[in-house]
Amino acid sequence: MLSFRVTARDGAARRGVISTPHGEVDTPGFFAVATRGALKGLDPEPARATGVQALIVNAYHLHLQPGGESLARLGGLHGYLGWPGALATDSGGFQVFSFRHGQVADEIKGRRRTAKDEESAEAVKVDDDGVEFRSYLDGARQRFTPESSMALQRDLGADLLMALDECTPFHVPAKYTEQATDRNARWAARCRTEFERLGMAAGQALYGIVHGGVYPELRRRSALAVTGIGFDGYAIGDCLGQTKSDWYGIVDQVTPLLPEDRPRHLLGVGEPDDLVEGALRGVDTFDCAMPTRVARHGHALHPGLPRFRLDLTAAAMRDDPRPPLEGCDCRTCARFTRAYLWHLFHAHEMLAISLTVEHNLRYTARLLERVREAISSGTLLREKEALLSTA
Repeated sequence: MLSFRVTARDGAARRGVISTPHGEVDTPGFFAVATRGALKGLDPEPARATGVQALIVNAYHLHLQPGGESLARLGGLHGYLGWPGALATDSGGFQVFSFRHGQVADEIKGRRRTAKDEESAEAVKVDDDGVEFRSYLDGARQRFTPESSMALQRDLGADLLMALDECTPFHVPAKYTEQATDRNARWAARCRTEFERLGMAAGQALYGIVHGGVYPELRRRSALAVTGIGFDGYAIGDCLGQTKSDWYGIVDQVTPLLPEDRPRHLLGVGEPDDLVEGALRGVDTFDCAMPTRVARHGHALHPGLPRFRLDLTAAAMRDDPRPPLEGCDCRTCARFTRAYLWHLFHAHEMLAISLTVEHNLRYTARLLERVREAISSGTLLREKEALLSTA
C-alpha cells in the first residue's frame, strides 16, 4: 500500500510525499541504511530526531539471521527494530553482485581478487530460476528465487520492497550485462505475480528495478520492460559507471522513461552532491550507507571541504573549540566540540561514533530539507552551489 503525490516542480526536479502504512516520506528524501536491522552506531529514536524518515534493511542478511519466519512470529521488522516510520527491504541482489563479481571498492580501486574471492564467486550460481549461494555464517547452501524473495519480504513486513535482481558491475562483458538485464526483467515479472498471489498489496508496495549497466540501449530496454509489468515505484540500480558524470547520464536517460505518478529511487547513492544532482534529475528517494560508514572512520560531513568530510581525528582538531559544523542544529554540534570528539576517537570510545553518526544523518536530512524548499521556490539549479558550500 503506497500513495505518491507531487506537490511542486522545478524543471525535472519534483517535491512530493510518499505515504506508507507507517508514515510519510517527504521527497526528495533519504533512506538511512540499516543493513542487518540496525543503524551503525545510533539508536532509532535519536535517528528520528535528526529528521530520518525511512530506513532500508537487507533481506539477504536478515534471511540468514534471524530468519524471515522468526521475524514473522515476532510481528515483523517495525517492532523488532523499534522503528515506527517507513521501512524498505532490499532483496539481496547486491550481495549476489558482491560475492560473484567483487565489491564495489575492489572495482573502483582495481584491487586484485584473491583465491578466497574466487572461491566465493564459484559458490554463487545464477540461473534463470534464481541464485544459489553459501551462507557466510555457516556455509549452508541457500537459494533465492523471485517467489521465495517475495515470501521472505512478506514475512519481514517492510512497507516498500525491491524485486529480486542481480546487480552487474562495470567490468563484466557487455553480453553478460545484456543476459542479466533480460533475466532481471523476467524475475521482476515473477516477483510481481507472486506479490499479487500472496495478497501483499494490502499492506506493502513493490518496486521494480531498472538495469542495463552503462549501456543506453539496455537501459531503455529494461525501463520499457519493467514499466510494462507495472510496479508501485521504480528504482534505478545496476552499475552506474565509474564516474559521477557516468551516473548523471544514466539517470538523465532513465527518469523520463519512468511513470510520472510513481516514486523513483536511486539505489546506493547518497553523497551530498549526489543528492542535489539526483534531485535535479527527477529522483525522489536515495539510500546509502555513507553517512554512518564515514562516521566510523572519524569523518563528520561538512560543506565546502573535499568530499564534504571533516577529519575529526586530525591533529588540528585536538584543541579546536568549535563544533563539528558551525550553524548545524544537530544535538552533537549543539553540545560538543571538535576537540572532544578528537579525544573520543583517539581514546577509542564508542560514543565518538554515535555522536558523529547523529551529526551526519542530520546533515543529510537538513540538506534535503533545503533541496525541497528550493524546488518549491523554483531555484534548485541556481542554489546548487550554495547548498553544497554552506551549512
